[in-house]
Amino acid sequence: MATRSALRVTRLGATHAGQLAALIDREPVTNVYLRSELRLGFDAGDWWGAFEENELTAVVLGWSLVVPYIPDLEAAAPLAQALIAGAQPRMVVGPRASVMALHNAFRPARPARELRDPQPLMVLDRGDLRGTPSEDVRLSTRGDLDALIVAAARMHREEMGIDPLAVDAPAWRMRMLSLIERRWSWIWMREHEVLFKAELSAWTPEVVQIQGVYTAPTYRGRGIARAGLAAICAHVFREVPRCSLYVNQYNVIALRVYDRLGFKPADVFATVMY
Repeated sequence: MATRSALRVTRLGATHAGQLAALIDREPVTNVYLRSELRLGFDAGDWWGAFEENELTAVVLGWSLVVPYIPDLEAAAPLAQALIAGAQPRMVVGPRASVMALHNAFRPARPARELRDPQPLMVLDRGDLRGTPSEDVRLSTRGDLDALIVAAARMHREEMGIDPLAVDAPAWRMRMLSLIERRWSWIWMREHEVLFKAELSAWTPEVVQIQGVYTAPTYRGRGIARAGLAAICAHVFREVPRCSLYVNQYNVIALRVYDRLGFKPADVFATVMY
């Protein structure tokens, strides 16, 4: 009976770029974040890979935020131990099977503060967009930074239960500024108030990933999110043929908005917060 070779886990670097790209390119939508980060180079984060002999079979990217792709679930345990030796992840997010395998492999076990499972991953192809884009949505500028910081922090408190301005206000400011400078942030303003905003978390030539879709509470129920997101997708479709996003299964209102815009289910994500 043939026996399987032991898995070897190592930190990945530039010499592994070809193998890493070949692995994560198997699922370009599911792995858009990893593929986008790889385009930035290996200085953008800590990459760990599991090898069977010389074949790369699984990968995780992360430090406090961990994003795994573990098609070979037997690799979860050695990858978990490599991660925990260098840091204490605060969040694991990505394909459901990979996330849960990694979470369950941490030793000693790490109790989850919150588990969001399932999170449908949805995609919208160019040509399938439904709805009328708002002409008031535009790329954010440095002049919008202060208002954007406040709106994004409100969303973070609403979604995560944590005030990022109380935790590390300078880091939060730099995060929002970096999104503006990347041209990854869109905003809809009215009289210096943010009605709607959203950002990108990943960009590749094939697909982008949208995050942080937020409508100010007093403007909800008026079609703002649908018109705002339609505008962002229309803008992205000038360069990229597909948009993606993932959403909590219990967020029925958001799911309804995405469905009406033409988004279709593509995969299932999960998020574990510690």
